[in-house]
Amino acid sequence: MKLRLPTARSPSWVLAETATSAGFSFFSLILIAKVIGPEAAGIGAVAIAAFLLLDLACASLFTDALVQRAALYERHVRSALTVQVLVGVAAAAALALLAPLVARVSDAPEVSALVLALAALLPFSAYSGAAAGMALRAQRYRLLATRALLGQPLGLAAGLFAAAEGYGAWAMIAQQAVSTTVTFALMLAFGGQRVRPAIARQPLADLWPVAGPQILSVIVMAGRYRLFVLALSAVTTEAVVAVCNVAFRLLDSTLNIVWGSTARLSMPRLSALQANRAGLAKAYGDLAQLQALMGMPIAAGIALTATDLIRALLGPAWMEAAEATRLVGWVAVFSFSWGDPASLFLALGKTKRNLMLSAAALAVPLLTLLVARPSTPFGVAVCWASSTVALAPWLVWLVLKELGRPPLWLLGRIAPALAATAAMAAAVVLLQETVARDLHPLARLVLSAGLGAAVFTAVAWLTLGRRPPQGLAASAGPAPVGPVAAE
Repeated sequence: MKLRLPTARSPSWVLAETATSAGFSFFSLILIAKVIGPEAAGIGAVAIAAFLLLDLACASLFTDALVQRAALYERHVRSALTVQVLVGVAAAAALALLAPLVARVSDAPEVSALVLALAALLPFSAYSGAAAGMALRAQRYRLLATRALLGQPLGLAAGLFAAAEGYGAWAMIAQQAVSTTVTFALMLAFGGQRVRPAIARQPLADLWPVAGPQILSVIVMAGRYRLFVLALSAVTTEAVVAVCNVAFRLLDSTLNIVWGSTARLSMPRLSALQANRAGLAKAYGDLAQLQALMGMPIAAGIALTATDLIRALLGPAWMEAAEATRLVGWVAVFSFSWGDPASLFLALGKTKRNLMLSAAALAVPLLTLLVARPSTPFGVAVCWASSTVALAPWLVWLVLKELGRPPLWLLGRIAPALAATAAMAAAVVLLQETVARDLHPLARLVLSAGLGAAVFTAVAWLTLGRRPPQGLAASAGPAPVGPVAAE
């Protein structure tokens, strides 16, 4: 029997990318950190954090604007790509200059050399980001998925090899370097963008009204957690900070991949339908359903198995993280109820709205933290989750107003995910309280995951009418035939 791969534009590649990224992001850090030890892992994490903060701005500067713009010409693409690479060069120089300061602040002199090595990657990552925007516009999901399918295993292999050879924190740098290099090579070879530098003022002016607010909103959202941790360190003990960091990162490292994957499906599809409100509403509903089907079981699964997960992976010393993980997990289930507003507002060119929402998502937990001043991980989790609960009515109202649909319409779209998640939760709780009550945490974790996945899949399949989600169907909107429109 001949094996047939999905077509290059099939959304199933996004699911493959999601599964690969989720697995590797979850286990890579644990595997490498286990070999090199906590001190070296901490030093490497400081260098990686400094790199990623600048990399986010460089690699995403014009990416979303290239996807959103309806009339896109070669002059737009060439100008955006050139400026994005130049910003990457400038960011590399800035990071190199700041390397000694980062080392001094972190009280780890060896961080300076690690940061210098990572700085050299920024221009290449900037090019990859712009080229990926054009691939996403054309819905070339196979190429985008290949970044994870090749880059993450090769990066992990390089990191583990360096760790085994005794290079310590450099193992984490090797992992990042290989992953970035593989992505650049793929985009350069198959992205379809000729290297023809050019800068024109008008094309950049066309893109900036969307690109400017959007990149600011992305940076604010990315820095939200770091600022929260800094504020947390000022109001509570280091032990509570460490426990909360584990609880939040355990969940976010997985769920961020779901949100990112949904955005890769939503941005080009909704942007192509920006002039067709009826088609836009249908596509948004289909994608909201798919996002709920992807995110709700993962969030609920982590919440249901938090105790066993923490005990099996980290040991009894970290058990305080379980209660906090459980709370943020259930709140995360709730957060998958209204789809992807950021992609909708991007498609409509209303990126200032995304910036305002990002600022609110930053301000609410910080204010709650400073007012409540919690002393336990559970109290900190309440503060962190407060923004999701506080912003939910506003988000739902804005989305439904743009789409011209009532609340029950949205509820109907996510109903299969709600029913399947409820059935999964009931089955897992019953298992944990009966058959698996006295089992080892790891065995109970495996059984819970297997039963939960089976129950969720069965109920979701039935409530969907025994057919795949509409969000995985062919794009409802017109897709670009080539990388750019004809002049």
